Amino acid sequence: MKNMFRRGGPGAVLAALSLVISACASTPVNKSAEPAESKSTESVAEGSDSSVFTLELGESVGIGGVSPEIIDTADGDFLLLATTMNQDKVYRSADGTTFTPDPGISLPMGSDYSLVQRPDGSWLLYFVSFDVPPGEPGEPGMPMEPTPIDPSSVKKTVMVATSGDLKTFSPAQPTGIGQDKPGMAWGVPDTYVAPDGTIMMMWVDEVEGENWEVLRTASSGDGLTFTPNDGFVISDGYVDPYIVRAEDGDWVALLSTTPAPQRLPQKIFLARSRDGQVWDISPEPLLESSDRNYLDPGAVQTGPGEWLVILSTVERDNALTGPYDYVSAILREQ
Repeated sequence: MKNMFRRGGPGAVLAALSLVISACASTPVNKSAEPAESKSTESVAEGSDSSVFTLELGESVGIGGVSPEIIDTADGDFLLLATTMNQDKVYRSADGTTFTPDPGISLPMGSDYSLVQRPDGSWLLYFVSFDVPPGEPGEPGMPMEPTPIDPSSVKKTVMVATSGDLKTFSPAQPTGIGQDKPGMAWGVPDTYVAPDGTIMMMWVDEVEGENWEVLRTASSGDGLTFTPNDGFVISDGYVDPYIVRAEDGDWVALLSTTPAPQRLPQKIFLARSRDGQVWDISPEPLLESSDRNYLDPGAVQTGPGEWLVILSTVERDNALTGPYDYVSAILREQ
């Protein structure tokens, strides 16, 4: 447990909207798709040492979705929170390879889930919610039909809910982080704990004067209310941040790249920092394929210098439409 915190990391209308917006903001399953021509490369970035990271691609875990969050539990299992069109949103695994639905956990409605555990063992669950206008009432006795919504016409906000047992959650409240105006390139937040115990958030945004997506950060003392930090920490279309490690003088992150057609395919990169503000991104990707996109990495440490990674993949030409598939990988530091 670091700094007394542990990082874990319906609406048919909202469920569908979650996937569409996630796809457009950075990205999202094709259960039968096999990654083609993928490669695992060594990547070194300037940091507190010259350690080398490699990413070994595994196989599909049989779940369709984007923005996965994976943690290890007290009983030794892995818990996967999925942003997916499936009815099941939470999956459990004993080995990190075979996942089965966990019906005992009901998540708040939203997307892009991220977990942080407090010192007392309780949990903070962050997720993206959407300001969707109410639909027209239907005929009495007739089921409501989902109404298509333009994802560029609604604003998104990051919400937080608390849980003492990771099974039931409090009513969600806004964190103070949200869009100023509707737009697609926003979201996919990751929450993590800085060396001083501050809870941080990093998310995708677009700002005036920048041609591509940027990554911004915000800080919180209690994990409930966040204050945006000035400016941005990473630019040039790097998206889908996941903070693997945040220690004094040694920060490590996994990133994907913009789904803009002219810059496909999406790749996975390693970034390192001494302070969490100035980042050095390795020039060579950890994972790339000529005909597939890789995006939305999430990870959990399984041993010294080793992490189980779950990420999304989709055919190159379907970056914004899917279907998307979760695949596993192993990140190693040597």
